[in-house]
Amino acid sequence: MPYFPTKQPFGLYVHIPFCRKKCAYCDFFSLTDEKLVVPFMAALAAEAVFALSKKDAVFDSLHIGGGTPSIVEEKQIVKFVGRLNEVARFCIDSEITVEANPESVNSDWLKSLRQAGVNRVSIGVQSFNDDSLAFLGRIHNTRQAKKAFEAARFAGFDNIGLDIIYGLPGQTRADLEADLNQAVALAPDHLSCYMLTIENGTPLAASLQQKKFRPLSGARLGDMFMTVADVLARNGYMHYEISNFTRTRETRSRHNLKYWRRVDYMGLGPSAHSCRGHERYWNVKSVPDYIDRLSAGRSPRLSGEKLSRHQQMMEAVYLGLRLAEGVDLDAFNREFSVDFKTLFAPVLSEHEQTGKLCLSDGQCRLSTRGMLFHETIASDLATLIP
Repeated sequence: MPYFPTKQPFGLYVHIPFCRKKCAYCDFFSLTDEKLVVPFMAALAAEAVFALSKKDAVFDSLHIGGGTPSIVEEKQIVKFVGRLNEVARFCIDSEITVEANPESVNSDWLKSLRQAGVNRVSIGVQSFNDDSLAFLGRIHNTRQAKKAFEAARFAGFDNIGLDIIYGLPGQTRADLEADLNQAVALAPDHLSCYMLTIENGTPLAASLQQKKFRPLSGARLGDMFMTVADVLARNGYMHYEISNFTRTRETRSRHNLKYWRRVDYMGLGPSAHSCRGHERYWNVKSVPDYIDRLSAGRSPRLSGEKLSRHQQMMEAVYLGLRLAEGVDLDAFNREFSVDFKTLFAPVLSEHEQTGKLCLSDGQCRLSTRGMLFHETIASDLATLIP
């Protein structure tokens, strides 16, 4: 039954850790043994009952991510979403998102999920250049990417997000603009544009160590970031977070905004994290261990921590500056009983003078160019936190 909360609702994240093939750049927890999908989905449903049936939380977002949720049969996903609706309280206007990859999604799958109440789909396109897709280790091509988007629209989704990765070795500004123009031509409601990062332990990191490619310079990457912001702004997209763009305020990722705004959320699935107030906790990472624990009626939670005041302040600064709206000064001052402008005065002055940061309308926010230096600026501010 739809529920109308009196306080800010939680977000709910569900991690489905299966992929047909591990991408060269990815360091997220996932595995390719699809034989475990059926027992895993049973364990996931058991955790949902275990974690949510107390009815002490109300949700207005559900994000089913991975991994690649679209490799799970539609009847299993639909059954699981139905189970969640039975054991959890969702607001009437909840955002229900499922991630999908072009090579594993089809019209029937999308129609089934739409009929089950899923109202947002996020498609991992990454590029509309087949050579770039091959470099990234993706197993779909440009034709499949466009076909997946069209199938999602045909299935009735009026809120579709696309993921793009840029800053690949050898990529030029013209290459990037061509990618973005193909994305914009589809008229997605949301775009997540991520600069390629080479994470330790990934095949891409091994290739770099073997000198199989040369990464772009910091200056080139900075130019590409500004190109993304410029092209998407000219095409009517609002730049609301460092890597995220939307056509309207309503099609911003409600679920991800909870992370950036430090709103409580719960996570289900192996390696999933949860946040309640100042407490953080997380599940076991091993899928067999996760299945075994829930089969035996035990919690899959592995550990947790309570953030210190120092850690809370660092998190508020780091996450708040990711958003175009920035850090709300009054809210920060109330929460931590400090004066933001006084505490951070030396760093604020330095970065204001260079045009990377501005203080106005009760907010501390980064300029578009300042977003390039987010890590540095947040670290500079962190040195002044008591």
